[in-house]
Amino acid sequence: MAKKKVDIICFPEFATTGYSLGSKWRKLAEPIPGTTTRRLFSLAREHGHYIIAGLPELDVETGNVYDTSGFISPTDEKVEVYRKVHLWGKERQYLTHGTQLPMFETRFGKLGMGICYDLEFPEHARALTIGGADVIFFPSAQMKPLKDMIIRYVQTRAVENQVFVALANRIGTEGTTAFFGASRISSPEGQILAACAEKEDMAIAKLDIKSLRSRRKKFPYIKHRIPSLYRSLSE
Repeated sequence: MAKKKVDIICFPEFATTGYSLGSKWRKLAEPIPGTTTRRLFSLAREHGHYIIAGLPELDVETGNVYDTSGFISPTDEKVEVYRKVHLWGKERQYLTHGTQLPMFETRFGKLGMGICYDLEFPEHARALTIGGADVIFFPSAQMKPLKDMIIRYVQTRAVENQVFVALANRIGTEGTTAFFGASRISSPEGQILAACAEKEDMAIAKLDIKSLRSRRKKFPYIKHRIPSLYRSLSE
């Protein structure tokens, strides 16, 4: 991290433990704040970055375990969290889904977050956009058979909401599951500003947040919605 001058670093889903864990998610889960997030805050403060990093979170009050990404500021030791809303496959057996779509305030703009499968629900990114998001991060563990579909979703979510979208995807193999990597950042025009190949790497781009205002005037998708026709979406 120290060799790259960046403001925000986003790591993949379950970056601190690995993804294909099943019942071990509960064994490895820890509260927030905890040992891992304190270490991440130390790194954020040392290098001056915001850090987004995934870990299994234990809620000590309820005993629930969540697929969580912590949002760590370089200046505030309090860790904000996003808990994955849409759970996939075996996640539904071991994890509890989140119930909120928080917004993260930075000096650059407002950030929203989804994790992996959340990307595949257009309502998720749209709700974050309505909530004021300028950039939406998706730490992920997307698998190789889905590569073409997921890459299209990244650009689609960016264009239809006029936001920047960043995918940080796991790479490598765990057991029989292969992850395709290909992390990338899309502009609101659907232009890929930076992308990784199928290998461990970093996709780095400078985002022109101020340009969003003029873009949204030109493509006023949010303003021109007719919510009264979409009420069935919440049923």
